[in-house]
Amino acid sequence: MSRSNRPPLSLSRMIRKMKLPGREGKTAVVVGTITDDVRVQEVPKLKVCALRVSSRARSRILKAGGKILTFDQLALDSPKGCGTVLLSGPRKGREVYRHFGKAPGTPHSHTKPYVRSKGRKFERARGRRASRGYKN
Repeated sequence: MSRSNRPPLSLSRMIRKMKLPGREGKTAVVVGTITDDVRVQEVPKLKVCALRVSSRARSRILKAGGKILTFDQLALDSPKGCGTVLLSGPRKGREVYRHFGKAPGTPHSHTKPYVRSKGRKFERARGRRASRGYKN
């Protein structure tokens, strides 16, 4: 699977999604990486299956009494996927998505332009300021 379809999932987002009603005691399945989030004070007991788990996230999940599975262990544990919740990280969280959308320089566009430099002469004058010809 491509990298853009395997977005990383933070520990805080996973905890928030697993706290929803009807999800207690279920296994969180993540096709991607689970990363640590320093903003989370205490981690609840979680049963997790992921392609990769960062070292800090792994230690925090195991310290809380949780369990980390691989996908082959999950296939033996629940072959039909019963008792699992499929989660994924924010797919549009990558920096490249800031460049997509309405063309930069057009009115009401917040698209990030591909520029070699952020200096005075680079996409800062005509069309950006009324004092330099016109303002879009």
